[in-house]
Amino acid sequence: AETETNGTNGTATTEPKASYLKKMKMNKEVEALVLWEDPIKSGAILGGATLAYTLFHCSGYSALYIVCNLLLVGVVGTFVWSIIAQLLGKPEFPIPEPQPEAIEKAFAAVADKGKTVTNQGIGFFYKIAKGHEPALSLKTAGALYVMAKVSSVFSLLTLAYMAVLGFFVVPKVYMMYKEDIDTYVGIAKTQVDLKIGQAKTFVNDNVISKIKPPAKKTE
Repeated sequence: AETETNGTNGTATTEPKASYLKKMKMNKEVEALVLWEDPIKSGAILGGATLAYTLFHCSGYSALYIVCNLLLVGVVGTFVWSIIAQLLGKPEFPIPEPQPEAIEKAFAAVADKGKTVTNQGIGFFYKIAKGHEPALSLKTAGALYVMAKVSSVFSLLTLAYMAVLGFFVVPKVYMMYKEDIDTYVGIAKTQVDLKIGQAKTFVNDNVISKIKPPAKKTE
């Protein structure tokens, strides 16, 4: 926990550091990165992502071409290193030994998570396909429409880079200007909730109430 000073009366209040990150179940290493606790490490990762984005976006080469050439440089580099090391009696290229148990554990965790997400996704698409929930269908259609508009403006690579950039910038900026941001976000949220409530009422009264979904079969 870290202590923050209340700007209105000068009293100190204790608040868990980046509690909103903890609610996202973010581990300590990732939290340290996005909060720039080690500026060199965070800056290096963000700089590497920026360099990679610039390389992919501005070079005119395909992603596969760049990846293959980078791997080619790595293979040739390690081969030359190995030969020189043998001739000069120097240590070989420092690379950790593979750990099958750790790899198996990691894949098992990913598989378990993937199974849960897949089941949830199949259940969601089943509800959409059956058409028994007009509100859910309309929300999905709206979300797909927005995604289509956004993807027509930005490429997938640009969207990925924007996500990485926001991941490193937004949490730190929020922690620096937390009180001001909370105030303005609260005002905006009130207005958005009001407009959404009005839109829901309009849609329910004029659209959903007039849609009669097919009756579910009973056995």
